[in-house]
Amino acid sequence: MIGPKEKIFRVNIAIEQELADSYEIQGTPTLIMFLHGREVGRVEGPHPTVSSVLKVITQPFES
Repeated sequence: MIGPKEKIFRVNIAIEQELADSYEIQGTPTLIMFLHGREVGRVEGPHPTVSSVLKVITQPFES
């Protein structure tokens, strides 16, 4: 569940090439997880697995 402070953005890297370059996005789709403005996880590629996505969005909160 996404709470009131979480945000999801979709970016068209064909249009926003400078943004894609600044985050070193090599392919699509790319999911980048940020926590307090810092990248804490990334999944890249056309066929991400459920487990790889869950790992990226939950790992930063594990102790």
